[in-house]
Amino acid sequence: MLTTSAFGGASEEGILRAWEPLATYRWLFNREARAGAPSTARTRPGLLRRIGRRCLVPDVQITWLPSALWQALRTLGDGKCDLIYPSFPPASAHLLGLLLKEYTDLPWVADFRDSWICDPLDPELVANPRRSAFEARLEEAVIRAADAVVVATTAVAAHLRRTYPEAAPRIEVVTNGFEPADFTRTAPPPPGGALRIAHTGSFSLSHPQRTPRPLFAALEALLAADADWAQRLHLELVGALSPEEERAAQALVAAGVVHLAGSQERSAALACQQRAHVLLLVDHPRPWPATNVPGKLYEYMAAERPVLALAGTGMVERLVRELDLGIFVPADDPAAIGAALELLHDRFQRGALAARVEPRVLRRYHRRELTRELARIFDGLVAA
Repeated sequence: MLTTSAFGGASEEGILRAWEPLATYRWLFNREARAGAPSTARTRPGLLRRIGRRCLVPDVQITWLPSALWQALRTLGDGKCDLIYPSFPPASAHLLGLLLKEYTDLPWVADFRDSWICDPLDPELVANPRRSAFEARLEEAVIRAADAVVVATTAVAAHLRRTYPEAAPRIEVVTNGFEPADFTRTAPPPPGGALRIAHTGSFSLSHPQRTPRPLFAALEALLAADADWAQRLHLELVGALSPEEERAAQALVAAGVVHLAGSQERSAALACQQRAHVLLLVDHPRPWPATNVPGKLYEYMAAERPVLALAGTGMVERLVRELDLGIFVPADDPAAIGAALELLHDRFQRGALAARVEPRVLRRYHRRELTRELARIFDGLVAA
């Protein structure tokens, strides 16, 4: 495995790290990076960061590409590698794959996971049509040259097959999923007391347009209408928040409705899911149907708790409704969010909160099943 020197440490076995200028910059100017803080604490908004996101195409990791190419070619020179498998994001990993394919002619699987152009993770692609057009040409070069293309949802696959019909037979879907060993099946907490809702992960630190503010507005409106909501509902947020998000939550924290648990070890975050009655998913709405699904949703399936999904139309809505995972609400509608919270509380009081995905459906998202599917793709290319 080849990755950047910007995150992680030398103690991690089996990982090659290619030097990235960003790592040096962080070490010089970011005190948290020098102290070995978690990656979410190291990433701070600033002028140079904004300039980098706007001026470095397709992303800031393009500065990593030369050293990554050198390291990869040196490693591939021993003849022990049978296949090239870069994963997006960042998009620069696809460019590395393109160059390695040219130099080595090894089979190349381009793992897109989420979409690059049609439902971009990078807001710059929405704001800058010229950049989007240029990166669309990069995407085309990658898809035409790759021996196989892997995506995480049927919606992304459908878009790419329409856009590049000649590549359609080479486009495969391998969804995100979960590791069953990480989850111990436990009964939901018994009714009584407050309805406990939990969110594990970050908001804008994961995507700049993802925000808890409409949820906070809904909670504030419920409290304004009836102060007893402070005893009826507790929301626990496990994960790093931006300073702006922390400030926005302060009134709710003071009221005892919201608890900011901060960054936690993965085991602690999963334990928080098990303590909750309902699990919260927040994704940013788009002007188009979303093709991507946050990986958190698959974890929530494994936790077997009802999901309150605040998102735009698209794949999240489709999965929540088709698999009966819980309640879907438009992410930017505080009134609808408030109504959903009232509905969940009513079900909670009646003992009617339930979420159980059929075992045969749940098995579809086991990591071992997904790994088996990926291995099938790899084996077919290597054998050819």
